[in-house]
Amino acid sequence: MTISLVGKLVMIVLCLGVIGGMTALIVIYIQDINDNVTTTTSTSTTTAAPTTDPSVNDQFHVGVGIADMTGPCVEITFMGYAEVGQTGRGLHTRQYSRAFIFVRGDTRLVLVTADVQSVGIAVRRQVVENLQRLYGDTYSLRNVILTGTHTHSGPGGHLVHFLLDVSILGFSRETYNAYVDGITRSIVRAHDNVVPARLYFTRTQVPDAQYNRSPFSYNQNPAEERERYARNVDDELTQVRIEKTDGSLHGVMTWFGVHTTSMNMTNRLVSSDNLGYAAYRMEKHLNPGRIAGNPTVVAGFFISILGDISPNLRGARCEFSGNECDNQFLLCAALERCFAKGPGNDMFESTRIIGERVYLGALDALHKPGVELDGELAVIHQFVDMPQEAVPRYDPLLQNFNASDTVQGCVPAMGYSFASGTIDGANVLNITQGTIQGNPLLDAIAGVVAEPTPEDIECHAPKPILLATGRANFPLPWHPQIASISLIWLGGFAILGVPGEPTTMAGRRMKDVVGKVMEQRGLEPRVAVSSLTNEYIHYVCTFEEYQVQRYEAASTIYGPHTLDIFLSKFQEFTVAAIDGTNVPAGPEPNDYVNSTITLIVPVMLDTSAIGSSFGDVIEEPPEIVNRGDTVRAVFVGANPRNDLRQESSYLLVERLELGHWITVATDADWETRFLWEREPESNTASRVTIEWNVPSDAISAQHRVVYRGASRLVGGRLVQFEGVSRHFRIR
Repeated sequence: MTISLVGKLVMIVLCLGVIGGMTALIVIYIQDINDNVTTTTSTSTTTAAPTTDPSVNDQFHVGVGIADMTGPCVEITFMGYAEVGQTGRGLHTRQYSRAFIFVRGDTRLVLVTADVQSVGIAVRRQVVENLQRLYGDTYSLRNVILTGTHTHSGPGGHLVHFLLDVSILGFSRETYNAYVDGITRSIVRAHDNVVPARLYFTRTQVPDAQYNRSPFSYNQNPAEERERYARNVDDELTQVRIEKTDGSLHGVMTWFGVHTTSMNMTNRLVSSDNLGYAAYRMEKHLNPGRIAGNPTVVAGFFISILGDISPNLRGARCEFSGNECDNQFLLCAALERCFAKGPGNDMFESTRIIGERVYLGALDALHKPGVELDGELAVIHQFVDMPQEAVPRYDPLLQNFNASDTVQGCVPAMGYSFASGTIDGANVLNITQGTIQGNPLLDAIAGVVAEPTPEDIECHAPKPILLATGRANFPLPWHPQIASISLIWLGGFAILGVPGEPTTMAGRRMKDVVGKVMEQRGLEPRVAVSSLTNEYIHYVCTFEEYQVQRYEAASTIYGPHTLDIFLSKFQEFTVAAIDGTNVPAGPEPNDYVNSTITLIVPVMLDTSAIGSSFGDVIEEPPEIVNRGDTVRAVFVGANPRNDLRQESSYLLVERLELGHWITVATDADWETRFLWEREPESNTASRVTIEWNVPSDAISAQHRVVYRGASRLVGGRLVQFEGVSRHFRIR
């Protein structure tokens, strides 16, 4: 459903004139929940059990699983750019959840990477409840760790807190259910194939896949600290290779830091973006002959240090004049947006190029011998009431904590530069980044939402508070105050679970703090930052970057000492993991799922024109096509929201072979696109266009395009149907 100008104005009114300016990475803060134990010790399963007995204490047992988690691909607004009119119109690539279960002795943990902007507490809580119905108390919020790849091209409405769902028109039960079902299914599959395994750790560098979009902020960090690093980006790729005892590959986990924003804010097709493409390429390589989304060797790509990192290598330009811009010192003309592009000629090519470079880096790491991980297994988790947390200040030059200088978190608030967005998005109002002075008129308007207290203003300084989100509780809380922080100890490899987006230097300090503890204990410092873990708290920048208030700093919602809290926690968690001790569980966050509201209109009815039926072909492909051509077929369609076809496909490209039709491509493949649109002047009739870019290695034979849909009748009953194009030959 396209949002009209009136609709946008309604949303602007709802957010009191502020949200309309947020064509930014308005991303999700969700909250983790539950369980009063933080160092994981698994208990016995009550129903199904692993295929291999994991009781052997001196060996890792690992399970891998993948499942389709694709949400509603039409009419639901995407989460990431906060562009109210960016509703889905089809499918570019499917969304997948990839799960990895590790068992050693009595300890068990789950680590998931999901093709979604982020995974919130509501989804995570329901996933755990589903698992507990199957396996009792084997799984809980203490040992089920979920991460998002941060794609900005997936349906939203699953994050519950008001500010995170408002641009989607509220809570989407369809999105929520799709994500819960897919993530749960991937974990169940991993549970069912736990086998003895060995783990190997490797690193490599990935060139030309990222650049720093906020160098002005980065340069505020101490010169001595910056001189320790060759570049203002962290281009290191970290990988864990999982091998069965016979030496065959079982799974691969890869961490790399780049924003999954190659698909820009004009995109209307659900897409897993550049990291999704890297996973697609890796699984195709490791599972020859198997269809996309159904590998036996699972390749999970986790987002790492990304806060100030962009994939759009051609940099930011004004959309009409082509002038260089940065929304701070170099501004575009009125009503002319500033946004970054590249490196391809369009966003699809850019996604492929960046994804290919990350994939090649992962492949390079895979071919290295690596170092075997053979230490203990632990997961440390704590719910942290950020405004109440007081910790010693970290000194980045001495690389230690000053016990005599205590700093504290703040009640959540967004700064003015949050409304400017980033150069990966766009801001037609040209609200500038780096704003450190408030505007009395905007302050008065935003104060109607919630008035910041004098303590808030002092705590967040020099940030001018635009939205006092921690004080806003109507119709439900706008932001949570409790953050979920975790550390996974995987045989001497520390995975730092950050529920937001750390900037480059913030991430480097996290790795330094943990690495120093490891070195003091005689261990090699092997550390990766895993961002978008368990929930979303926007950004984490350094104290120095916070002072100049570019977008990342204005979106650091717990104030200038947010990073100090994380550093202190990660130091504490690392010690606990090595020593085998516990940390306090922390306060469990509230559950607001039953308090959500929505303005999303459900699908009521599908109709076809008089004399036509669902699945009829409106436009046939040509009889002869060449490799490299794009085949196009148009069908009488129905709303894809009627059936998300998880573990299936809206389309098939089939080849005739020995009298049988075999599938050569689905809507999970890179070379296909599934597009849906309403017929003009109709609220119930629609058409579907299927495109297939013929690969260079396509076999010269008869092919056809198949469309599978479900129509909704009066009363809500669904009827499955199928449409088939005429045959065409590739030459």
